[in-house]
This record gives sequence, structure tokens and C-alpha cells, in this order.
Amino acid sequence: MNAIPNHTNELWPHSWAGALCLAATAVVAAEVVDEGRFVRLHWSEQGAEHGNPGVRYNSRFRVNAPEVVLHPTFGGRVEARASGLMQILMEEDLRRLAGAELYLELWGGHPGTVNQRVTLNGRGTYSWPRVGVEEQNCAHLYPLIPLKLTDLLNGYNALQFACDQGTTFWGHFIVDNACLRALLQRDHPDLQRTGLAGFQASVKAQPAGETIELALSVPVDKLAAIASVDFQGNYRGYDENGDGQTADWHGFTKMRQPVAFVGAASSPPFTATWDVSMLPAQKDVAVRAVVHFKDQTNLVYLAPPTHGLEIAEREHSRVALYTSKDLPHPFWSRANRPHTCAIELDADPGAIERAELHVVVWDGGAGQVKDYFTLNGHPLPVAGEGKHDVIYSALKLDPSLLKKGTNQIVLLSDTEHHGIEVLLPGPALMIRSKR
Repeated sequence: MNAIPNHTNELWPHSWAGALCLAATAVVAAEVVDEGRFVRLHWSEQGAEHGNPGVRYNSRFRVNAPEVVLHPTFGGRVEARASGLMQILMEEDLRRLAGAELYLELWGGHPGTVNQRVTLNGRGTYSWPRVGVEEQNCAHLYPLIPLKLTDLLNGYNALQFACDQGTTFWGHFIVDNACLRALLQRDHPDLQRTGLAGFQASVKAQPAGETIELALSVPVDKLAAIASVDFQGNYRGYDENGDGQTADWHGFTKMRQPVAFVGAASSPPFTATWDVSMLPAQKDVAVRAVVHFKDQTNLVYLAPPTHGLEIAEREHSRVALYTSKDLPHPFWSRANRPHTCAIELDADPGAIERAELHVVVWDGGAGQVKDYFTLNGHPLPVAGEGKHDVIYSALKLDPSLLKKGTNQIVLLSDTEHHGIEVLLPGPALMIRSKR
């Protein structure tokens, strides 16, 4: 089995926005001249017409441990009929590819599930990084998995997903979306045919107070081919994509669309403003871009990163991230069973200039509970309509809601089955306070 490192979110389709503060003496990051790469995206599609008849039993793509089929209770559930087999049509001349990858949008599954994996065309088997499900946590994950070209086919590719029971009551996880990504050689005939063979682009970064202005640097004669641009940041902040890293590329996709990217542009000159006033001071910040094309909707160009950015120390303020040290395992609520955690603050509320609560939930519904998520007794809207989807919230808070010392969060749902799950890394407070 191939144990694969996590290269989360190598830039994805469509738009977003976000925020930076450079030292007054900092030099603007040099434009990167490394060559980017072209990637053609082949997404999975539900339905028998796409080689995936499993939608007859489930609207979601579910993966089960073997034991469920004999379980006295769950064995009769419709979810137990899911085989974990998915097909993705990828019509590519594999001899003209520089490589290939598999990207997944995963709901991490029932806490305690282990050994999540996928076998490609009965050839290679691939796993992805552990992010805490095995330790009884609620989690989500967006792995990008390098593949052997010899494990692929020019046509329908069969992906057999599987997992083991572990310590849970039902070994189970969900694949919300899957994409086979074909890395095209620079002299690929399709690039030659569309006039993109020599295409290159990079990101320019210009500081402006507590923002940074982002611009796509591209030859003028190529602008007309571009439909939109997304910008993604590498920095230290809240781990909204749940990969266990606070300092890395941030953001993820939901239903194939980007969440928590730092900027987007849908028309020339393809610029965006990144506001970093609520990020901690730090060095080694970077930004990169994905370029979408008007006439090639499943083709993207991944521009190389622009490095050397800095979020400078503020003269009169500091920004810090505060996390919880006592998360429940798992952190979910159903059947009127509350769960709590605490976040300790060392800042006096009177000195707090701005505050945000960051949290990611899997929204199975609060049932009849009105105030399902509270901070120090104050309800906060972190879920939606119980659609069993992942929701990332970055909520502005009135500093008067906070306390120096212990700040308590309570989660409560009265649904019979799945309620609301707080996904790793759990809730956190981003605090900007006076020095």
C-alpha cells in the first residue's frame, strides 16, 4: 500500500476572497519565474449514465467496513448496500501526461474508523494521512494523492474505496467528490491546438497597509483566453481544512468550489485584495494562483508560488489564535446530549480591538434546539439547515462576549441520529488586542 503525504489543495475551480500586512521596510516579493503546470480535471459524476448506478440506493457516495452487512441493526439500512465502487471517465493519452493525481472531498466518517483507502483499477492501493478519525474525532479531509500512471486507464477508471471497522460502531466515511487530475506535458497536442503551449503566468504581490494587492502577471495577448483566477495563501492561521497543519496552504473545496481562499477575480486585469489584519505576525508567507480558461472549462493552469511575504508586527496591536485544549472525543451532539469545551484567553476584553470565532461543523441538524451552539451562553449561527454538509464559519464577535480566562462553548442537538458535529481542529478564537 502506498502511504501518501498530504499536499492539500493545489488550487481549484472558481472564486473566493480573503486578507496581509508587510513590514514597512520589506521588499515586495519578487515575481516567480518558475514554470507553472497545466492540469485537466476529470470529476466523478453520479448516475448510471456515468457508470455509477449506486445512486439508486444512496444520494451520497458511502464507504462501509465489511462488518456492517451482518450487523443486527445497521445491516438492514440502505446505506449498507453501498459497495464503495466509483468510476471516473478520464479520456487521456497517458503517454502525453507528466503525471496524475487523485483529489478527494471527504467527510472523515464515524469516529474510530480506520485504514481508509482506495484501489485504482485493481492495481495500486493508496491511503491518505491520518487526521484524527482513528482517535475518535470528527474530521474532514481534502487529500491530493500522486498516482502511478500505470495504475490508470484511458477510459473509465474504477476506484474501489474501503475502510476497516476500527473501534467504532460502524466503520464508515463519505466521498463527497473525487477528481482524477491529469498533469499535461508542456508540448501536449491540446495545448498546441488551443494556443496555450507557451502560456505562463505568475502572481505579483504589492503591500498596502494591512492588505496586500494581488495581480496575475500574464502576457497581454493571453488575457482574452482567461475566464477567472483564484488566489490561495500559505500562512499560519486557523486550520479550516482539517489537515492538522496551521502553517500551510489554506482553503478547501465544497461541491468543487473553493472555500477560504484569499482572493478571486473574474475579469481583467485579474486582481484581488488580501486583508490580513486578523492574521498573526509571521514570515514565510506565500501566495499562488489557479487560472481558468473560457474555452477549456476543465483545464486549469497552476501558477508557481510567490514567496518572501511577511505579516509584520503591529506597533500597537497583536493578533493571536487561541484554541481549545479539552475537545471532546468525539465532539458531536444528538439526542439531547450536550458537549462542551473551553478556550482560555489571556487578554482582557477591554483591550480586545476585534475578535472572530472560527469553527468547522458537519451539519446533521440541531432538531428542535434553538440555541444549539453557544459561547459563554450567547448563541452563534455556525450551522445551516441540516443538509449533512461541511460548513466553515469565521464569525465576528463583540469583544464584550468574551472573558479573560475560561470561555465555554456548548453544543446541543436533539436529533435522533446525526446531529451537529464539530470537526477538527475544533473551535478557535482569533483575537486582535492592544499591546
